[in-house]
Amino acid sequence: MGNISANKLGGLGLLIGPGFATLIFLVVFMVLGNTGSGDPRNFQANFDKQTDLAHLLGLLPGISLIFFLYGINTLYNHVRENGQNEALFRLGSMGVFFGILGIVVSIGLNSATQFDGLSGLNEGYQYTIGLIAGGIQSYTGLIFSVGFSLIALAVSSNKEGIHKIFAYVVVLIGLINIVVSFINFADASTWEATFIITPITYVVISIWTATLGLDLMKK
Repeated sequence: MGNISANKLGGLGLLIGPGFATLIFLVVFMVLGNTGSGDPRNFQANFDKQTDLAHLLGLLPGISLIFFLYGINTLYNHVRENGQNEALFRLGSMGVFFGILGIVVSIGLNSATQFDGLSGLNEGYQYTIGLIAGGIQSYTGLIFSVGFSLIALAVSSNKEGIHKIFAYVVVLIGLINIVVSFINFADASTWEATFIITPITYVVISIWTATLGLDLMKK
């Protein structure tokens, strides 16, 4: 096996990690139509609508996002050695870490609802586990948005031209996600209306991290 540099591997993490997770999200919810009743609050309908394929595909984003986390760490090392605002980047990376950790934990909990042949459990336990997983993912998603906004702000100070503007756009996307998260926590009736915002922000973030990954691979 040939040697691969940290920058190339980290760049691949930024290039592939978020993009692959976003692709899986779009396939599961948009292509396979794994949205249950269409109302995110209807846990029973959403659970009953899940297919085996959607469940298996849902296991993959956690893996790709860990790869993305390696890319973030590599980019931090580059900023620390060659750029500015490395402290702000470091703080943001902590938020991203806990956000990804929350996604991994919630994926594990949701997987437990798919086990067949279990006994000794209360009826409807799947919905309770799904609710807990959703709560974890929602709160750590808020933390992720805060952290990622800080990273984008730090990166903007190390870029020029269109790349600086793109970084500021991502900061704005992060702020929108933060506001939407607080709205959703305050009023569950907004979930269905704000659900469409999530895939749009995922796509924008994935495109931005891909540009960072390609740039890092050239270092």
